[in-house]
Formats: sequence, structure tokens, C-alpha cells
Amino acid sequence: MNNSNPLHWSFDYNYGAQNPQFAQELIRILRGYDPEVGTHGTQKVQAATHVYDILPNYWRGYSRGGVREELRIGTAIIERSKNGDNLWSYSVQYENTTSGENLEIKFRCSDEDYRPLTGTWSVDARNSGDDTYSRLSCEGYLTLDSEVRLRINDTEISAGTVDTSVKLTCNWAFFDVIPALAQTIRASGDGIDLAVLEDLEQLRRKSRLGFLESIQTPLPLDGYYLYGTGLLPSYWWLDAHGDIAIASTFFETLVLREKMGDRR
Repeated sequence: MNNSNPLHWSFDYNYGAQNPQFAQELIRILRGYDPEVGTHGTQKVQAATHVYDILPNYWRGYSRGGVREELRIGTAIIERSKNGDNLWSYSVQYENTTSGENLEIKFRCSDEDYRPLTGTWSVDARNSGDDTYSRLSCEGYLTLDSEVRLRINDTEISAGTVDTSVKLTCNWAFFDVIPALAQTIRASGDGIDLAVLEDLEQLRRKSRLGFLESIQTPLPLDGYYLYGTGLLPSYWWLDAHGDIAIASTFFETLVLREKMGDRR
């Protein structure tokens, strides 16, 4: 962080060429978020939806015809609900308006802090192209021998085997994993080990979730990192209400815009 930029280095992508500036957009989105809206009367349902605006980390202000009034390039909507068999069902809608990428992800997790994957999952990826590569469908499951099996466009392959000593989860479940394990992570001193099925397609067997630091600007946040073999680093910032307010990956940063329901 520097004197002219109120952002932490893990999500500091503020450049002079941007119009509007990254810092201005991120702070504007955070200030518009009201944590009290839509959180009442849903405790028995145990269902929640978080809506994130997607900001590009390396936008240079190139003209695409017309004047851009916002930096946002898309939206990620994460819905989850707890059903009668004590499982969490997730549905993720991801849209990037610049790349034309659209993802629909569905998976289930056991009702544990690590949100371990269970049952089957699916990924439907589409783009704006009009050819045979414009859509990819993937389904997967975990065998009794802890092998990750994927069916991609009707072809089944092995994505690898998970060590039984670690939990297997998905990066899209980290919006709940980190709030649930925040105290455990901090108490560990050196982070906790887990396996990550990135976007439910790429198995990252050796990953670590650890505490980064706490900041007060642009608002009080506790930072956590996710590092792993073959995995690009990402940084997750938890607010005082127990929600991930900022999730910064290598190419983009997700900023919480809206929350409905209660997952606790």
C-alpha cells in the first residue's frame, strides 16, 4: 500500500491509464454494499446468494467504441442452499462480457467447514464464438478410491487421485470455507492443507490456505491467501460480517455487490 493508493498490494491494480480507476471502482462497489439487506427471516431455509462484480486486474482503458463509464467486465453469482440430507447445493453463474465467457457450475458439498465435494458436479462453459469450440460440457465425480473422474464432451478421463489425508473442495466454495475456518487458519500459524479442484476441472493436490494480515483501509478486512502447486495465487478478504468482500485472482478481482439470505 502507498500514500496515494488506499489498496493493499494483493488487490492493488490501480493504474493511471484506467478510466475509471480501479481503486475508485472497487471502493464505490464496497460502499454500495449493505450487509443488512436481505439477511432477515431466512435462517430456517439456510440459503444464500452473493453477487460479485468482476474488475479486470490489467485494464488499460482501450476503447471498444463509445465511452466506458464503469470498469466492471462481468458478474459472478454464487447461490447455495442446505437441503434435508445435510448437503449444500451450489450453483454458480459467471459471465465475462469482454471475453464472452459464460460458466454455469453446479456441485454439492458436505455440511462441514472444509465443504468437501460429494456426489456429482457439472460445468457448462460457453463463449460467444459460433463454432465447435463454443461450448464445453463437463461432469465429474469422486470414486470410492478418491479418484477424480471427469466426463468431457462424452469422453471420460481421470483427473488424478486425492490423498485421503486432505479434504477436497472447489475454489467456488471458498466463499464459505474461509469464513468457517478463519479462526482455525489463524490459530494454525502456518495455514492448513487441502486439495482444490479448480473450476471443478483441474486437480491441485497440494494447496495451502493461510492468514495474510488485517487492514483497515478501504474498510476493516482480514486477508487470507491460497497457494498451491500448479495453482496461481489468490487472495481472499473477509469483512466484519463474515463475508468475502474481495477475492483477487491473477487476472481479475471479484468485489461483493449484494448479499441475500443467510448461509449460517
